[in-house]
Amino acid sequence: MASLGGGRDGLAPRKGFNCRLDGLSTALEEDAELRRINAKKMAQLKRRVEIATAPKPVERSNREIVMGTLYDRGDEVLQTAYSYYPKETPIVVDYLAKYIREHKDAEKISGGELLEVFRSLGLRFSLKTSIKVQEKGKFVDLKDKFKFNKDDGPLGD
Repeated sequence: MASLGGGRDGLAPRKGFNCRLDGLSTALEEDAELRRINAKKMAQLKRRVEIATAPKPVERSNREIVMGTLYDRGDEVLQTAYSYYPKETPIVVDYLAKYIREHKDAEKISGGELLEVFRSLGLRFSLKTSIKVQEKGKFVDLKDKFKFNKDDGPLGD
């Protein structure tokens, strides 16, 4: 049987062979470490790219914030306030938006409540209102219901 290492018992490596194995294992360790470092850097770069390309949350304007909390003709009250008082209304809206941001659990604001806020600040204006009644399955303005018809006379007869 031929000895692999050239030693007496056949197990000892040849001279210089051990040195090559040490160099190879060191090179493999360095290669694996370089791969780990490169993988880590690539992951960091991917995160940076995702952050850079991610859609940034759009900051809503104060008016949009307030409009989001209005109900029951609140949007109509706000539009009318802007038309009557274009300089003062944005100030009121800014304060309302600040309050809404600070109090996330704040209740919604009805049109009547918003109108009361403007009136308490001395900003008075009127809204177009109409009263509708149901007649034969249709909603009819109250003024139309009480109009006189030339042929029939008063509708209340």
